[in-house]
Amino acid sequence: MSGPILPKLTGRTRGKRIPVYLGDGLLDHIGIVLRPVRKGRTIEVVTDRHVRGLLSDRVTASLQSAGWFVNLTVLSAGEQIKRLSTVTHLHERWFELGYDRQTPVIALGGGTIGDAVGFAAATFMRGLPLWQVPTTIVAQVDAAIGGKVGVNHRRGKNLIGCIYQSQGIVIDPSILTTLPVPERRSGLAEIVKYGVIADRRLFALCEKNLPQWINGTKAVPGSVIERCVKIKLRVVAADETDMGLRRILNFGHTIGHALERWANYRGLRHGEAVAAGMVGAGWMAVKRRLWTDDEFTRLTGLCQLLCPMPLGKIQGEEVTPFLRMDKKRTDGRNIWIIPGAIGQVEICDDLTEQEVSGAVEHVCAWLHQGV
Repeated sequence: MSGPILPKLTGRTRGKRIPVYLGDGLLDHIGIVLRPVRKGRTIEVVTDRHVRGLLSDRVTASLQSAGWFVNLTVLSAGEQIKRLSTVTHLHERWFELGYDRQTPVIALGGGTIGDAVGFAAATFMRGLPLWQVPTTIVAQVDAAIGGKVGVNHRRGKNLIGCIYQSQGIVIDPSILTTLPVPERRSGLAEIVKYGVIADRRLFALCEKNLPQWINGTKAVPGSVIERCVKIKLRVVAADETDMGLRRILNFGHTIGHALERWANYRGLRHGEAVAAGMVGAGWMAVKRRLWTDDEFTRLTGLCQLLCPMPLGKIQGEEVTPFLRMDKKRTDGRNIWIIPGAIGQVEICDDLTEQEVSGAVEHVCAWLHQGV
């Protein structure tokens, strides 16, 4: 492939358009997408040790063939890299290498790489050109889209960060076949989320195909990735700063983030915790008579496939304090996303302490008993 590669989709915010390149095999042609103005320009690629062995050589080779001089930085893998010390480490390296505000940075990896590297790029010399190249399901359908970058704090998840839109996003669904089962399962929780909040057809596709997507006997099709990206782009275009409609993307995440923090970001992957959080939000909807028992049963059935159970016994009182550290908390209250039907949700800020504690207790019992 030598001709130009055109974006499949375009994200729009008030001040920027973000091209989204989506297609199988794009990783081997990323040099064409990011062809330099002049040969020999430097580009920074940051990845983790897991992705390095699988994909970074392909990216580096394509960039070099297009005329780039590539610097590769490899970080450790996992949620532990989402901390300020990682950002400081990257900044120190970039100063030593003499980077300026025209030096592009590629975040090659899953959501943790996209978040941490994105925040480092956003805050180095007030912003380097950032390209997101997501390599996991959760990153391709959610984390790499919309401009949220940041790191965790000991008090909670994603509490330090900003919104910094990338120069572009390159999504290659074909690389998802390299993911291990736990990583596929975790990412698929975000696809189920999109089905609940905005796309009944997508939810039905999950009901039909989720077991095969998890075990790898069926690949997650690019058309499904595209459906999710379109939803995210539409929501972000309407509310880039996350003060209104964009909050619906947090379905399942309020309790999910609290569970992740309770587990100290070990033992529960992000998507697994979100699956449990969706069960809690669905329980709230049933108690408020916004959702039928049948809809709740359908969601719970999918979430049971997405979350490893049973876990050890968890006390709701251990998890509830971490709800107070949610970054979307306003005027001392959590913002809850409650389903009203499959494909439709409501934004609620009037849940009582009894409703919240009841939902958390239900989730903890569900995780322990698997029912």
